Amino acid sequence: MGKMSGSVVINVKRPVYQLDDLHDGNTNGDVDLEATAKRKKVSKLKWSDVKTVVPAIDWLFTNYNWSEDFFKDFVAGFTVAVLNIPQGMAYAMLGNVDPTVGLYMAIMPVIVYSLLGTSRHVSMGSFSVVCLMTGKVVSTYANANANYINADINADATAGTMVDQAVSLQPHDAAAVYTSIEVATAVTLMVGLIQILMYVFRLGVVCTILSETLVSGFTAGAAVHVVTSQMKELLGVKIDNHNGLFQIVLTYYDIGNRIRDVNFATITVSFVTVFLLLSYNTHLKAFINKRLFMPVPIELITIVIGTTLFQFTTFSEDYQIKLIGEIERGLPDFKPPPVNLLMSVITESVIIAIVAYSITMSMALLFSEKLKYTIDTNQELLAQGVGNVFGSFFSCLPFAASLSRSATQQTVGGRTQMASIVSAGLLVAVVLWIGHLFQPLPRCVLASITIVALKDILLQVRDVVRVWRTSKADAAIWIATYATVVLVEIDVGLLAGVIVSLFFVFSRGIGTGVVVLGRIPDTDLYVDMDRYRRAVEVPRVRIVHYSGSLNVTNRNVFREKVHGVLSRYDGQLAPITISINSGKETVVRAQCVVFDLSGMHYVDSSGLTMFARLVDQLNEAGLLVYVAAVSGNVYDCMRARQLGSVQFFPSVHDAVEYYNNLEELRA
Repeated sequence: MGKMSGSVVINVKRPVYQLDDLHDGNTNGDVDLEATAKRKKVSKLKWSDVKTVVPAIDWLFTNYNWSEDFFKDFVAGFTVAVLNIPQGMAYAMLGNVDPTVGLYMAIMPVIVYSLLGTSRHVSMGSFSVVCLMTGKVVSTYANANANYINADINADATAGTMVDQAVSLQPHDAAAVYTSIEVATAVTLMVGLIQILMYVFRLGVVCTILSETLVSGFTAGAAVHVVTSQMKELLGVKIDNHNGLFQIVLTYYDIGNRIRDVNFATITVSFVTVFLLLSYNTHLKAFINKRLFMPVPIELITIVIGTTLFQFTTFSEDYQIKLIGEIERGLPDFKPPPVNLLMSVITESVIIAIVAYSITMSMALLFSEKLKYTIDTNQELLAQGVGNVFGSFFSCLPFAASLSRSATQQTVGGRTQMASIVSAGLLVAVVLWIGHLFQPLPRCVLASITIVALKDILLQVRDVVRVWRTSKADAAIWIATYATVVLVEIDVGLLAGVIVSLFFVFSRGIGTGVVVLGRIPDTDLYVDMDRYRRAVEVPRVRIVHYSGSLNVTNRNVFREKVHGVLSRYDGQLAPITISINSGKETVVRAQCVVFDLSGMHYVDSSGLTMFARLVDQLNEAGLLVYVAAVSGNVYDCMRARQLGSVQFFPSVHDAVEYYNNLEELRA
């Protein structure tokens, strides 16, 4: 090769190969080595399987550096435990269950995830969006038949049959009345079973369907639902629950109609709490955190101040401010969820399972890429699924990774999931001896903490401008997801986002990429002639590069584009007429066509049939057809089909040199 200005010269001297030539040299010794390797692999299979299913065996008992890592994990775990107290109690309210349930969620399932999960830094537990979605199911099924029973009993009371009716209903209808925590644990169990089933069928790839753009639009829209659900606590006013189309609009319409009924004392407490939290986070947080080895738990400090203030004053009684109320002391009892309810909540549970998994994976992949370690997407399904199943027997809602707690755990210096184990251990002490002290805390304080925690997620709406400048398709996905979540429903919005995403994937798959390649003079480089001016076409050879899959959806587009590039030629050769498309004709000024299929990753039977017909047309017209740089699976399909006189080459340059040598021999 000639030397290019300012470039390093690469000289490669080797024979011209066809793909079949590369199979030469395989010996029985190679096969024996392969069989030996397989036998060795089988001999180690059992122990490796155990470590794969329980990754904690590897990092905890083999690679954990207790002298260096434990102190950092302890500090991170202590910090996360402090954050878990206000967030867990606040997010449990979104699930329409007692605040202590949020603390249970940071203990029971988190310990299971710490042993089975592969992410070192995600902080599992309560997450606002998942708790809200569960809360909607709870509000639908909890005490579903209570009103019906009471109405029947009251209607018959005047006839003197109240006692008989109540007795007759007791063994049948009363059994169908579920408490909030029973519905919540049924959802948790079903979510866990669905995630385990996804693990069995290796569906960890599902997280790739939910792109970063889709998740951003989804979480931003779901945050609007969370804020709206907390308005009744912030304003101290009773608001009807709405479901379905325009539920958020209808909720704010109700607020407008009942604006005179708001509790101004509750509004004052809410405003002061939000103002103090926002002021700290905006102006003081960064300054203080630079000077301390761990963040100041401003949310916990707010809860302690609020609890103390209302414990030793009569403000709540004087101004009718709603408090948390009774909090049970101790760990939850072991209690199986109501299995009769499982099939009723399966649809909602599928959505919650996918959302919880996708949000957790987005955080896990972010940390793994940043800190250079690997994540097993399928093992994450098992860890979350088993954690949810285990948690469902101990009064837990479905759990997921918290964005804020995970970022804090990594920033403070957490090294492994030992931080989560430490956090869970500290929260056990809180539940046993401290949790009941928060009973005098106003509910509006927890609602305010939730609102402030969602500030960054709510402001993701500003990302749509940046996304629009980068990709119109991604912006369309974001807007469709966000608008549907806000205006219709959370699960419908997720479905809409997936459908729009698949539409763009499908449309891009149909729009195949077919270009003509030319050669950079005195090199073995073949590039797009329309893009690079130095590229010149090889005499008598038309090199067609294709990128994408070839299947039933785009086979006709592929054919039309190939016909189009075959008729483009500025050389001086005599034209060859090819009959195509039921009588139509095209003119090709070449004697050999080389298909560069390095970008073809998949071909189905319909696409292969179309390619075979195209090869037959070119052969009948007297053209040689070569295929270059084809992948292994596509090569196997084409060889099985026996495509006429097609010859296969490992590179475009091999095909071109083979043709040139053939022409020299003919001459």
